[in-house]
Amino acid sequence: MNMEIQKNVPLAEYTTLHIGGPAEYVTEVKDVPELRSAALWAKERGLPLTILGGGSNVFAADAGVRGLVARIAIAGREVVENGDEVLLTLGAGEVFDDAVLYAVSRGWWGLENLSCIPGSVGASPIQNIGAYGAEIQEVIAAVEAYDTERDETVTLLPAECAFGYRDSLFKHEAGKHYVITRVSYRLSKQPRPNLAYADVAAWDAERRARGSARGAPALADIRAAVCAIRAKKFPDWKRVGTAGSFFKNPVISPAHFERLRTRYPALVGYPTADGFVKVPLGWILDRILGLRGARAGVVGTYEGQALVLVNHGGARARELEIFADGIAQNVFDATSISIEREVTKFF
Repeated sequence: MNMEIQKNVPLAEYTTLHIGGPAEYVTEVKDVPELRSAALWAKERGLPLTILGGGSNVFAADAGVRGLVARIAIAGREVVENGDEVLLTLGAGEVFDDAVLYAVSRGWWGLENLSCIPGSVGASPIQNIGAYGAEIQEVIAAVEAYDTERDETVTLLPAECAFGYRDSLFKHEAGKHYVITRVSYRLSKQPRPNLAYADVAAWDAERRARGSARGAPALADIRAAVCAIRAKKFPDWKRVGTAGSFFKNPVISPAHFERLRTRYPALVGYPTADGFVKVPLGWILDRILGLRGARAGVVGTYEGQALVLVNHGGARARELEIFADGIAQNVFDATSISIEREVTKFF
């Protein structure tokens, strides 16, 4: 097993929040054989194996992580065209937004509303990433993974991935033995603009109001608009410690929503397919609790979007957790809603 293994590596260097103590061991895997070697190395020593992608949706404990952390750097890109359909398959270590840009530049529809989301391709199905009216499950054709229990590579179809709101099989115990190695996206050459989300719809309305625009917007224009919208709400993760939206938007019963509407008439909700109502947590944090730009020491909420927590420099995991727990308690006190974290802590 020809692996380079480092000891006591600060994980703050490998997460966009820049928070986390040292990993006992770290290695980088560039293909499935190297991943297999890493899994066997950890197993032979009785050590846990932790998988790390782009580090954009996680943070590590201050005490660090015991065992072996395998950083996924599996590259590669394959394209299969069949009429108007395109199957784009990418290695799990590829940068997700590079994949979006690649698809947009070739006129392939399906990923554009997910533009400018940090992280790796391999993380996209784990989190079932979503933004501006789109979710990655809508275009995933297959997920290839290494099964660490059976020591084999498997291919999972979307129905087997148990996708949910910011959720999937891979986030639960039943699927944690899978390490994603490649993801296939099914895209289209036929225009199919997704303009229903409020921010995108407002941009399109403004575009049309200028009088120079006719018909549906171009694919590249949608990507540019989404990136511009995100830039107003999210800090530049390359300069500011952040993991994007720290909490999920809560989903509540219609009765609960109506009770809240009597107290907060401006509150909006979006009906879900299963009869519940999704509520924008950012609105609650901003309009009800006044938490936009709040700060406790070196941690706080972003001035452009209260749903985003930031590390202003040198924050520890404990400080972040205390701050996040305080927000959750404030939300519950004001709305009786128990909110869930979107960002994952690993040990």
